[in-house]
Amino acid sequence: MAITVELSPTAHRFRRGHHIRVQISSGAHPRFARNPGTGEPLATTTRLVGADQTIHHDPERPSAILLSVLD
Repeated sequence: MAITVELSPTAHRFRRGHHIRVQISSGAHPRFARNPGTGEPLATTTRLVGADQTIHHDPERPSAILLSVLD
C-alpha cells in the first residue's frame, strides 16, 4: 500500500556531510486540530487514546523519503 504525505513548503540549507532525521507522529497540535483517537466528536470528547505508527523498511515492504535538492 502506498501512502503519500504532502508536507508544508519549507527550506533548509544543510552543510556538506550533515544528516537529517525524519520524525513520524500522529498529529501536529496546535497547528492542526488534535486527534483524540477515539472517533468521538472533536468538540465534546474528553478521552485521549494513544496511537502507534509503524514504518516498514525491508525488502518485502520498502519505504522511501523523497526530498527536492536545489543548487
